[in-house]
Amino acid sequence: MTLTLNPQSEVAGNTGIQLVPFGDIFNALTSLEDPSLLVASVANLLLFMPFGAALYLRELSLSATVLTGFVMTAAVEGAQLLLISGRTTSVDDLVLNTAGAALGHALLLRWLTSRYRNHEDIA
Repeated sequence: MTLTLNPQSEVAGNTGIQLVPFGDIFNALTSLEDPSLLVASVANLLLFMPFGAALYLRELSLSATVLTGFVMTAAVEGAQLLLISGRTTSVDDLVLNTAGAALGHALLLRWLTSRYRNHEDIA
């Protein structure tokens, strides 16, 4: 949370609101001159993976994890918009953070299921 709310210079140099879905993601994937765009997008995805894994451990369903990740990200983006100058509120952050929560949940589920099955095969 601290990483996302601290003012900093923006990757692209603009601040404000970015409401074009997948605009930042597309720029990150196609910009060969500025690798920091891709790094920022991947970081947004990775940032919420532990959160999604923790929600799985709290026995939330995948859909509840997605909803919780979406709400938490919306709160962070809203705080950036209303309270912190020098930050850009982006719909792509909402997409990537929510996807990160879902991915963290799904990967932990897959890993634990696989691990449990492997122990059954040994016994």
